[in-house]
Amino acid sequence: MTRLPLLLFLLILGGCASWLPDYSGRDSGWRLVLQKPLTVSPENARVFLQDGQMLPSLAFNQYKPSCSLEVRHLFPQAQTIEPDTFVVNLIQPLREEVATWRPVQLASLSLAGAAVDASPADIFLGYHFWLSSEQQPQVLRMTCRGVFAEPWEAEYPTLEEIAVALGDYGSLEGPSGHLVPGRY
Repeated sequence: MTRLPLLLFLLILGGCASWLPDYSGRDSGWRLVLQKPLTVSPENARVFLQDGQMLPSLAFNQYKPSCSLEVRHLFPQAQTIEPDTFVVNLIQPLREEVATWRPVQLASLSLAGAAVDASPADIFLGYHFWLSSEQQPQVLRMTCRGVFAEPWEAEYPTLEEIAVALGDYGSLEGPSGHLVPGRY
């Protein structure tokens, strides 16, 4: 019985820890060099960049490559991500299914052999670039997505497409001229 309070205390204490991964001890060799400040809107955790323009949350064109920078916490006021050089600690491939549209299937259609198409939903392929900076520890990561497409047509964004998405706001610099999914 004396262990039960200790166990409960440890569980409660563990709940206070952040659920976000910490890759800050790693260095992929890549850097995000941010040239201009970005503003994260109040009650949001990310800001989108597409064609070199800063966009409000979720206002990007899903049929063009885009990037978003994310912060760790939501605040009622706007947050500014200042120009800085961020270490890219880890690059993870991303496969993001945005929405699954499954219409109601009626028994009579199924019995008649006219079942509704159950093929996979459209997806984004992209990368999560986990970031760290001593000056701005609240900046979590940059996510860059390719074009929204059917799974067999989806492609990862190229470095050139990422450069176009970032525009004058920043650049992604690394040890090689190309990104390879799953190699980091």
